[in-house]
Amino acid sequence: MKLQPVVAGQFYPKGRQELLSALDGFVAGMKAPEASQDPVGLLLPHAGYPYSGALAALGYRSVTRPPKTVVIAGPSHFLPFQGVSLFAGEAVVTPLGDLTVDQEACRFLMDSDARIAEVPPAFAREHSVEVHLPMVLRYWPGTQVVPIVMGQGRRQAVEPLVKALVRLWKERGPFLFVASSDLSHYPSYDIAKKADKEFLDALLTGDEGQVEAVDRGIMGRHYEEYHCTHCGKEPVSVLLGWVKAIGAGKARILDYRNSGDVTGDLSRVVGYACAAFYPERGRP
Repeated sequence: MKLQPVVAGQFYPKGRQELLSALDGFVAGMKAPEASQDPVGLLLPHAGYPYSGALAALGYRSVTRPPKTVVIAGPSHFLPFQGVSLFAGEAVVTPLGDLTVDQEACRFLMDSDARIAEVPPAFAREHSVEVHLPMVLRYWPGTQVVPIVMGQGRRQAVEPLVKALVRLWKERGPFLFVASSDLSHYPSYDIAKKADKEFLDALLTGDEGQVEAVDRGIMGRHYEEYHCTHCGKEPVSVLLGWVKAIGAGKARILDYRNSGDVTGDLSRVVGYACAAFYPERGRP
């Protein structure tokens, strides 16, 4: 079974040549961020390519040695459900060809906890994972993927996936984890920049409690048209819990922007960031 694309032609080009041009254009002349080692975790956006494609590409470019497997977890924008849905078929289809799924890793995760399962409707309309798949195939042709759409709830979704990913890391070896999330939704440009800086400063601490406190504080100000600090709440929580458990809490913000920087409309924007998490010195 193969997972078919549902947002090609909307969030990214549907035509092969147009998509290749976009993906290659993002990295043309781009230098990988200087670091003593590759990141093992990334926070990347999932808006349409004209808005955030370059930031997502920067994240993938920051990894100099292609990983064997990349686990991409995005939020469910359309289907309310508890738990974690992954696609465990043979491949995902992109306009560039098929991207192989790491079925062994998928089975490992599902065997780890019954709350991690295949829930096909979670992928039926979802873009938060799909927008990353052409990038993985183009930039790392030999890499396999584990596509995950997360439902709601800490006990039902976050905790089971963190524990399963830690076991996967220890028993099967390293992989790259990508938490797919945009930042501030729909405030004015200046409010988004202010709120996003606060959120990202908290993220850099690696302390999930601090991130949640900042989230509550920002939401408590009741900014006009402010819907959320980040739409990928569960994926970001998994990222923070997982990097803490494996000793990879050294974080950097590689870039930030919002939709106003692209469109010129500063009245109603969405924020985007590229953040990388690196192994701490002396930790596994």
